[in-house]
Amino acid sequence: MKHWLESIKVGKIMNKSEQIFKGEVDVTYLFKKSYRKTNGLVIIFSAFPSKGQPPMYNYIRTLSGIDCNKLFILDRFGDDDYASYYLCENREFAIERSVIALINTLVKENDIKHIISGGSSKGGAASLYYGIKYGFDNIVVASPQYLLGNFLLKEDKDRQDSAIFMAGGNDRRSRKYLNAIIPSTIEETPHKPHIFIHLGRYEAHYKDHVKPLIKKLDKAQMKYTLDLGEYSRHNDVMKYFPKLFHDHVRDILNYPHISIQQSIIGECSLGAECTFTAQTDAASNKIAWYLYHNDNKVASTEYTTTDKDYTVRLESKGQYYVKAFCMNNDKLQCSATSESIMVNVARV
Repeated sequence: MKHWLESIKVGKIMNKSEQIFKGEVDVTYLFKKSYRKTNGLVIIFSAFPSKGQPPMYNYIRTLSGIDCNKLFILDRFGDDDYASYYLCENREFAIERSVIALINTLVKENDIKHIISGGSSKGGAASLYYGIKYGFDNIVVASPQYLLGNFLLKEDKDRQDSAIFMAGGNDRRSRKYLNAIIPSTIEETPHKPHIFIHLGRYEAHYKDHVKPLIKKLDKAQMKYTLDLGEYSRHNDVMKYFPKLFHDHVRDILNYPHISIQQSIIGECSLGAECTFTAQTDAASNKIAWYLYHNDNKVASTEYTTTDKDYTVRLESKGQYYVKAFCMNNDKLQCSATSESIMVNVARV
């Protein structure tokens, strides 16, 4: 089974989980509150969708196994749903003021003590801007734009509508204005969050955006970690960043590690037995198991420190998989999902 879902499409009609924050402008968002009360919040800003596609949320399933508070914000503003980097329309920053008002409201309502911002590409740029300007604790990004005007008006001219929406034009002065937004934020902020940046070593974004970014961060004495992958295509970020993002969020917030090994993968016959083994980072962590058949939960166990193995007999045709839930001594919980097993062969 594939568990790294990078984006969720939305149209004009909201799904049941969406909400609208009534600021100076409306902000559409999803807030996934932790099942157990926790004081960490991950804010996910979205990348550009593919050409012709509506705005999207990113990394919903990537982070689904971590039971923390998660805020997914949609970059959909103006009459034509322009992408604005969550910043401005015609150089007026009501969008930013509304987004940070939403964040501050949720921080207060949920007693948040630790904020992580994250995203890739456009979402990475927005994560840097908000995290640096407003003093979030950590920023975890992949292949962010740094010089927004260069990207929108030189490197990807199909995105000129966003430049015109944000800056009021597509001329040299507009490009200069957009290029200055993130550099001036780094120069002016008193905050020094820790920043993790991932991208391909051979991406154009490395030379055009990340090298000038880290030069500015060095000058500002701002801590960062640069992680370079051995690839050149910007879109390949989506192959490598989801797991990195998941693991960094988990480690920053001190959630337990959990992975699953299994004795059967793929197809098997009726009546076969499969043993699933939970691997975690501490003997004191408690494990609970859920068994699914054709996406319906059919069995479960209570939390225990002793049963790291879970053996099931596959008695019906169809798809089986398990989820292992891991809880540490601080009551922080993560989960992992096994590979699926398809029972479609008669018993021998």
